[in-house]
Amino acid sequence: MDPVDQPGGVSSRSSVRGPVIVGAAALAIGLGLLGHQLVSTTAYEQAWSRLTSVETQLADTIESYERTLDRSEVVAVRAEALQTVAGGDLVAPDEVDALRAETAELRAALEAAPPPTGPITGRFEEPSTFAPAWERYADLVGIADALPARDTAISRFDEATFVVREARQAVVDRTDAVFTSAYERAEAEIDANALASYRTVLGVRHLIDAGGVDGQSTSATGFTALAEAVTALRASHAEAEAARSEHPVRAEVEAFARSISQGVALDFGWAYEVAGVTSDGWYAGTAEFWPEDGGWGHITLSHSIEDSWGDENARAVVVHEVGHTQAIRPTCTPIFEGPEFHRDHETWATAWAIGMGYDLPGAGIEAYGRPTDAQIAAAAQCR
Repeated sequence: MDPVDQPGGVSSRSSVRGPVIVGAAALAIGLGLLGHQLVSTTAYEQAWSRLTSVETQLADTIESYERTLDRSEVVAVRAEALQTVAGGDLVAPDEVDALRAETAELRAALEAAPPPTGPITGRFEEPSTFAPAWERYADLVGIADALPARDTAISRFDEATFVVREARQAVVDRTDAVFTSAYERAEAEIDANALASYRTVLGVRHLIDAGGVDGQSTSATGFTALAEAVTALRASHAEAEAARSEHPVRAEVEAFARSISQGVALDFGWAYEVAGVTSDGWYAGTAEFWPEDGGWGHITLSHSIEDSWGDENARAVVVHEVGHTQAIRPTCTPIFEGPEFHRDHETWATAWAIGMGYDLPGAGIEAYGRPTDAQIAAAAQCR
C-alpha cells in the first residue's frame, strides 16, 4: 500500500511538526512581551528618576521663594513703619522720599508675585511597584507631559524670586542710608552739645555704636529711640546752659569736682535734701558710679554747698564724693579692694579726700571717723 493511503499516515507526520511551531510562536511572543516589559521598565525608571529630581528641585525652589516672600514682607512692613517716623533734622527729606518710592516698588513686586504652588499633574508609582508594559508606556507619556510644566514652574519662581529680592535689596540699602545719615547727624549733635550730661551722651552713643535698640536697628523703633535720645541730649545741654546763668556757683562747684576726677566723667544733681538731711545746717552729698563706658559717676549735692562754697568743709564734702568715684579707676581698684579697705566705700572716700589735702570733718571724718594713717597713705596712691 502506498504510504499516503495508509490510515493515519498524514496525521502521524503533522503531529510531530505542529507542537514545535506553536511552541516557537509562544516563545517568540513571550520573549517579545518580556522585551517590552524590560524596555518599558528601564525607560520608566529613567523617566521617574528625572521626574523626582525635577520635583525635588521645584519643591526647593518654592521653599526658597516662600522664604523670599516672607522676608521681603517683613522688610516692606518695617520700611513702611519707618517712613512714618523718619524725619526731623536727623535725615534729609529726599532720603525719606526715596525710601517711600522704593518701598512702593517692593510692595508692587510682592503683589505681582505668583502664588507659591507648583503644578499638579497626577502621581506616578515608584519603579519598584510592578506594572505591565502597556501601563508603563502610558505613564511614560504622562511623565513626558508633566516635566515641561515643572520646568516652567521652576523658571517662573526663579524669576519672581529675583525680582522680589532686587526690590527688597533696594529698600534695605535705602534704609541703611537713612540710618547712616541719622547716625552721622547724631554724632555731630554730641559735639554740638558739649554741656549735656554724660548720661544723655551715652544714650546717643550706645544707639550709634550698637546700630539701634534691642535688636531694632534700622526700624521705626530704632529711629524713634535715636530721635528721643538726641532730644534728651539737646535738652540737657540747654538746661546746663541755663543753670550756668542762674546758678554760677554750682557751675564752679561742678568744674572743681571734674578737675580732680582724674578722667572719670561726672554728672551732677542738686537738691534741698540729700542723704536724709536737709540743707538747713548740713552739707551732704551722694555718689553713684559705674566702670562701664570709660568710667563715670553721678554726684548729688545739697543746696547748702552752693550757698556756703567758701567753707572748706563744703569743699571737703565734694572731694569725698569724688573720692567714691575713684574706686572704679583701673589704677585705684586694686587699692580699694585690697587689704587696707576691703571695699569699704566710706572709709575709702574719706581717706582719699584726706590724701587730697582735706583733713577736715567734711571729708567724712565727722560722719565715718578718721581712717588710719596706712589707709590714708594707700588712698593717696590713687592719683
